[in-house]
Amino acid sequence: MANIELDGANKKIKVDSGDLTLDIPGDIILDADGADLVFADGGTNILKVTNSSSDVVFQPQVDAKDLKFNQYDGRTLLEVNDGGFVAIANGATGPGQLRLYEDTDNGTNYTAFQIGTQSGDITYTLPTADGSNGQVLSTNGSGTLSWGAAGGFTVSDITGATALDDVPATTDEFIISDAGSLKRIDANFIMNTPAFLTYKTGNTTFADSTFTTLVNTSIVQNDGTCYDDSNGRFTIPSGQDGTYYMYGSFRINNYDPNRCQGEFHVNGSSLGHSRQETVPQGDVSGRHPTVLSMMIMNLSATDYVEFKGYQSSGSSDTVFQSVFGGFKIR
Repeated sequence: MANIELDGANKKIKVDSGDLTLDIPGDIILDADGADLVFADGGTNILKVTNSSSDVVFQPQVDAKDLKFNQYDGRTLLEVNDGGFVAIANGATGPGQLRLYEDTDNGTNYTAFQIGTQSGDITYTLPTADGSNGQVLSTNGSGTLSWGAAGGFTVSDITGATALDDVPATTDEFIISDAGSLKRIDANFIMNTPAFLTYKTGNTTFADSTFTTLVNTSIVQNDGTCYDDSNGRFTIPSGQDGTYYMYGSFRINNYDPNRCQGEFHVNGSSLGHSRQETVPQGDVSGRHPTVLSMMIMNLSATDYVEFKGYQSSGSSDTVFQSVFGGFKIR
């Protein structure tokens, strides 16, 4: 039989049980002059395929129902939802992904968008107009996007910020540009800390021909609490390896032409190149010459520095107004 033709209105092909299989050697063409092809289930219309000026229209026939495209295993990959959105998913296999492919004349590469693990839903609302040249999209923290200046500091960023009411703390942070790349640096690295300044107005006795530590008990400054006024030691704390500037001085009570000098000791050992001595000229009656030593030295954590004095008058002698201080350069 070459053709099956049904004449008249509302004709049906009815099968009382089982499936109806159309198996033909050519194509199956459904030509509905009424413009609609309707799929039904148990007498209830489910989907209508129609056209609008030859545009193909898929239209669910049950209100508040969605149009879904599922994989073989049942995963919904695409959903046109009655709520007014299109959903791209991948079930438990992974996140949904939107891929935009390049012109095939150029290749087969694509740009994909997908989400990571989120703690809640996020909706981004786009700006209502295009931005200016060089502007970027930024968020208000609630999903509303707007155009704004690209990252970086402007004068208004600085003048509009809260001013410090004191010197920066060592844990404060600064932003610097390293060949165009922004990097964070702790204030500790650009501040002269640790730093200390100590003094003692009273006398310190120097035994003859013996180096004596100047233990200053009055503290003007002790940033980092590295100076110990019980033993006169300045100890480098952990993480503060670097180059330090150190200085010390004292005045001589009873100067005579015999040697009187001061020098720094590191970890108990003399820094001979730091040794300084004073030889006054002229009449020394009533004079109290000052011995002063200054030194730049490289120190590591746990190193300790002492300022010591020495005299060789043949007996004990005293010095006064001793000063010992220093700070990290870098």
